[in-house]
Amino acid sequence: MPKAPCILLVDDHPLLRTGLKTAIRATFPAAIIEEAGSSPEALASLSLRRTDLVLLDVNLPGVNGIDLVRRIRAADKHLKLLMISGEADPWTVNEALDAGASGFVTKTHSADFLARAIQAVLRGQLVLCPEAQAALQQAKQRAGTRTEPPSPAVLSDREREVLRCFAHGENTKSIAASLQISPKTVETHRQHIMLKLGIDNIADLTRYAIRHGLSRA
Repeated sequence: MPKAPCILLVDDHPLLRTGLKTAIRATFPAAIIEEAGSSPEALASLSLRRTDLVLLDVNLPGVNGIDLVRRIRAADKHLKLLMISGEADPWTVNEALDAGASGFVTKTHSADFLARAIQAVLRGQLVLCPEAQAALQQAKQRAGTRTEPPSPAVLSDREREVLRCFAHGENTKSIAASLQISPKTVETHRQHIMLKLGIDNIADLTRYAIRHGLSRA
């Protein structure tokens, strides 16, 4: 985790950005904090400066936060993207994670909670506030009639690569070595894969990979 991270705040409400800056500075006093009020401003800022984390609102004027996540992720697969929202409904949380968000936190939480979430995301962890977790569970219940997980197409190229490794019987450490990424990054990918597919254990994940032809020879 960077000692003095560069964080981009993307929200169209200046007062909220001020509050977020105060919360971040309490934990990261030396942090470089940039601001943007819209998606175009955010993309322009990212083109000018190395950024460690983007903290962005779901509701943005013009291009919304979820679409902005997709655009950023298409250009940079490693940048940390923490989404904030006034509420956590199942559709929004699912769409944010599918787009490539590194976490989802509602604005109802304390500044301390947000600071801990930022720290966790910077360490490579997937962060979901309790409301977001409940929303995902609700989505699973609504889809209770579905007998098969979604297609592998919902996974990113890197996630499919990690899934192939798990299906081949590799553990986190060996996957990290073969893909030249950290074990924490492997675990983050695994969490994303399980959330997207609605699978909660490695055995079922392996069976899924074999059924869909993702196991390695």
